[in-house]
Amino acid sequence: MSKWDLSPFYPGLEAWEEDLKQLPGHIEKLASFAGKLHEYDTFKAYYEAQEAAVKLMYRLYGYIHLNSDLNLKDQDKLSKSQQVMLMFANLNQKTAYVSPEIIALGEEKVMDFVNRDDFLKTYRFPMEKLFFQQKHVLDGVQEQLLANFAPTRGVPSSLHQSLSIIDAVDQTVTLSDGKEVTVTLSNFRSLIPTLPTAEDRQKVFEAAFKRYKDNKSAFAATYNLVLQHQAAQYKSRKYPSALDAALFKNNIPTTVFHNLKDAAYENTAPIKRYIELRRKHLGLDKYRTYDRFLMLAKDDTKYSYEEARRLFFEAIKNLDETFVNNQKEALEEGFVDAYPQDGKRTGAYSSGLYGFHPYILLNHDETLDAVFTLAHEAGHSAHTLYANRHQPMATADYTIFVAEIASTFNEHVLLDYLISKAESKAQKIALIEKAIDGIMGTFFRQTLFATYEFKANELVEKGVPITESTLSKIMIDLYKHYYDIDITEEGYKPYVWAYIPHLFHTPFYVYQYATSYSASLKIYENVKNKVDGAMTQYLDLLKSGGSDYPVNQAAKAGADLTDKETFMAVINRFNHLIDQLEKALNE
Repeated sequence: MSKWDLSPFYPGLEAWEEDLKQLPGHIEKLASFAGKLHEYDTFKAYYEAQEAAVKLMYRLYGYIHLNSDLNLKDQDKLSKSQQVMLMFANLNQKTAYVSPEIIALGEEKVMDFVNRDDFLKTYRFPMEKLFFQQKHVLDGVQEQLLANFAPTRGVPSSLHQSLSIIDAVDQTVTLSDGKEVTVTLSNFRSLIPTLPTAEDRQKVFEAAFKRYKDNKSAFAATYNLVLQHQAAQYKSRKYPSALDAALFKNNIPTTVFHNLKDAAYENTAPIKRYIELRRKHLGLDKYRTYDRFLMLAKDDTKYSYEEARRLFFEAIKNLDETFVNNQKEALEEGFVDAYPQDGKRTGAYSSGLYGFHPYILLNHDETLDAVFTLAHEAGHSAHTLYANRHQPMATADYTIFVAEIASTFNEHVLLDYLISKAESKAQKIALIEKAIDGIMGTFFRQTLFATYEFKANELVEKGVPITESTLSKIMIDLYKHYYDIDITEEGYKPYVWAYIPHLFHTPFYVYQYATSYSASLKIYENVKNKVDGAMTQYLDLLKSGGSDYPVNQAAKAGADLTDKETFMAVINRFNHLIDQLEKALNE
């Protein structure tokens, strides 16, 4: 069983607590540069001190954040994690003067400073970004005022975790055969496909989602806090909307978001065709949203973590050698926590911090989905390894926008490999279904949630009160349009907005799953078809970290996300896969 070894951060909590005592001194040192950045020597000294402080913060945060996620019910570690976040907020407050002060110096003078020194040259692109954003950077007093509210930005995320995991009580249900099962957020999706009756599937789904309906008003108030924070930020910084505020800093045209949103919204006919095909083949009178977990072909294969790892390595073995080595390094022992446990954070992620090997959290349930999750997170960690080795600290951190290219590229490679090795009709059907569900889940479903997010922010912009009913109404309408399913008949499903953690933790994140999926599919097709230079271009993207704007990075790697046709190509592939599935089912 793969478990984390956190000793690269600290040998134990005592050493962590000793280092924590050093952080306030670093913060005060950075604060002492206020009003002094106009001189070259102090300008350079500030950024040297900043890097020292950030490296310490990464070490402190990485250790306690990962420790806490292994058991969110451990109040002591949770408290210590929150303590670090408060110190981060204090740092933001104490350094709020930096951006206004640098902008006041003027771009010409700042770039002169940067060009004088090899260390400062690593900050060229961050400075270019700062001056690009300058019309939305306020004066020192106003920046300080906004920074004072920084500690409150993490409150919705903490509230959501408390409501959905920490204070939630997992339900035990009695199935039609008399067997009792405890339903958790980690196991309900793998339980549902094993249940032969609609009644049992409904029981399991409702047991998982009961917490959202029971606390619907609290979840709505929490999400309203997210929305109001976004509104306060975009208004204070004079953006036209929350969407503009989210996209502008990385120079992402809003047309990218709207082209994606519109392409999905205008092309839902194949989704409905697929659902109807599933309903008929599964022999269902009524198709429910949780029936998406049912398999069209029975395949009881269980994949241990080690088997999943082996299959992924087999899938990638013929790709570039450095690419393969980085993927293997991503999954080295000590850097993956594989299996679910009581209190462990749900889902999966790769945590990458400059100067440290990335860590992967999984909740491996031995399903085919879990195999793909492993490949997905390995892509993130390998991306981090590439970026950290080829970029200085100033430009190593890549944006979310390109992050999901690396993860979904791995999924495409794995899928093609498994399809090529399918030994039976059932396996072939299962894998084609997996390909279709990849587009359903990553492209269409995430775009639906992004559209929900956009519409919820529109309500705030129009001054409409945010309640659980207004939030649920958006979701009800979207599910009807996308899937032709009335989720009010499912009782608990209208509160699916409360189930999506990214809406609470990282606003305007989810659309990037779909843009990245579209980009990675295009890049993968180029690599697979041996288009000249395709793999080199892709590796250059991984190595580039955050040294360019993300839309530019994707374009250099072969995917133009400003072109709506890039998204239409995914929809066309979706239609083609459904044709393949229908043929396979009728063979």
